[in-house]
Amino acid sequence: MAKTFKNPFKNSKLKAFIVFLFLASVFWMLTKFSKQDVASVVTTISYVNIPQGFILNENTPDNFSFNVNATRFEFLGYVFKKPNIKIDVGAYFNETTNTATVDGAALEKLILKQVVDDGFVTQLSFSQLTLTLEQLSFKKVPVREQVSISYNIGFDALGAKQTKPDSVTITGSKKILDTIFSVATLPLDLLDVSASFVQDISLQSWPNASVTISPKRVTISQEVSEFSQKIIMVPVSMINQPSQGNFKLLPASIRVAFNVPVAKFNEIFPEDFTIICDYNARDVEDNFMIPVIQQMPNDITGVEMETKKIDLLIFK
Repeated sequence: MAKTFKNPFKNSKLKAFIVFLFLASVFWMLTKFSKQDVASVVTTISYVNIPQGFILNENTPDNFSFNVNATRFEFLGYVFKKPNIKIDVGAYFNETTNTATVDGAALEKLILKQVVDDGFVTQLSFSQLTLTLEQLSFKKVPVREQVSISYNIGFDALGAKQTKPDSVTITGSKKILDTIFSVATLPLDLLDVSASFVQDISLQSWPNASVTISPKRVTISQEVSEFSQKIIMVPVSMINQPSQGNFKLLPASIRVAFNVPVAKFNEIFPEDFTIICDYNARDVEDNFMIPVIQQMPNDITGVEMETKKIDLLIFK
């Protein structure tokens, strides 16, 4: 015959024992954590109301410790939420020495007002807190854009990218500013571009929080056009030619291929190019010269000369 399972929690005596045990534990915790004790507390520091035109020295402490007499419940609060003390720098600022001194008594008052509701504090890690302030320096530096563009087939840039403004003002201590020579934008990759664009982009913030940058954003713009290939014949001229003798260049004209904006296709002529050969730079042994494009229109790309060298014939 199967045994019937009995739920032990239906036993009234057991229920009463569990309730009694729970209440006893609660009273024990209340008694334990209500006792006064002394422990060390670490607090962070926030500096407010810094005099205009000044900045705190980079070695300014951002925390300090002290002993406090409080209940253990209060200590638990300090563990789970680290206390913070705000120090009004302007209230202690000395214009003659450019320092702000907060003595031990003033620190203790700040702790009692902002951290400890009841009790007393001892053994501050600072007998007094002396802050050194530096005058702010300003410097203008160029913007270094980090924009990479790839164009759709048949399209290309029309002129150079424009950055506005092309320089920004940085503010901070002179020691740090002397190490900064440019400010970079955030990286930006633009793919398959087929139209002119204007793009706002943020500047990278400086690792040292005491350095501020203004403005924090710039505008990158680029004119883009559809391009088409064009080939024209351009005559070659020679410079530094001797006064005596007859000279002939072979070939006398060169095919030049280039990409031109579609809108300007019919506006480019051979007269817009100047190709020269320098007699003084000729290869004397084989009697040839290297042609060089001295002048060409703006906004064309991918310029290539079909002929890479010009033979020189001399008739006396």
